[in-house]
Amino acid sequence: MLIIVCTSILISIIFAPLGCLSLWKRYTYFTDGFAHASVLAGSISLICNIPLVYSGILFAILFASAIFKYRNIFDGNVIVGLMANFMLSVALIISYFAPTSVDINLLLFGDLISASINDIMILFGIMVVVATFFAALYKQIILMVINRDLAQIMGIKVKLIELFFLILLSISVFSTLKIVGALLVSGMLLIPTVIARLFTITPKQMIITSTIISVILTLLGLLISFYLDTPVAPVIICVGVVTYFVTYSIRSVNWHRCS
Repeated sequence: MLIIVCTSILISIIFAPLGCLSLWKRYTYFTDGFAHASVLAGSISLICNIPLVYSGILFAILFASAIFKYRNIFDGNVIVGLMANFMLSVALIISYFAPTSVDINLLLFGDLISASINDIMILFGIMVVVATFFAALYKQIILMVINRDLAQIMGIKVKLIELFFLILLSISVFSTLKIVGALLVSGMLLIPTVIARLFTITPKQMIITSTIISVILTLLGLLISFYLDTPVAPVIICVGVVTYFVTYSIRSVNWHRCS
């Protein structure tokens, strides 16, 4: 139980700031696309019996680099969609012909119960990298979000920061694949962010608030799932979506009253 709680909290802390930057830079399509594409890396890991993290890091770097390179040549959504569907299709073909069975459902839907001490160590390391990335480059990131051209003129390594962010986002998504699942990871990444956006003003407020909201939604989802004896990740997503609509409705009513 303690492992599950710690794993859930670490995922929440990792995803909250990355979700904010994804929303600011309109990289939401990238997260969903990579989550589907990462099923191929998971399939290869299971078939070849190699650690999931190694194949994940390799695919994360390849996917992020390809999107970063070709996003200005093709429409961003198009290239992500093409690569995601191609990799997912290859994964399904490999799993069909593989001599050993590959549980695609585990990769698609995840299983938080399968979290281990090793997962906690990996997630903790990613959390440290994410925190360092935002703490060290916060001003550059905000300026890059506000005006990319101005940031380049001021000497900020915009392309390098964006590439590192995409790789970091990809690794974070893949590291939670077997826990959250490819179909649900983008929801856990973005739902706390869009809730926090409803009642925050500054980027720093949004990052802090989304982190707190993410942890609360995750713990609430855990309690409900254990009480109902249902999978954890779908419950967390449902709790988050309901919370968003309730929060949005309350905010809209208050706004109309004030106006």
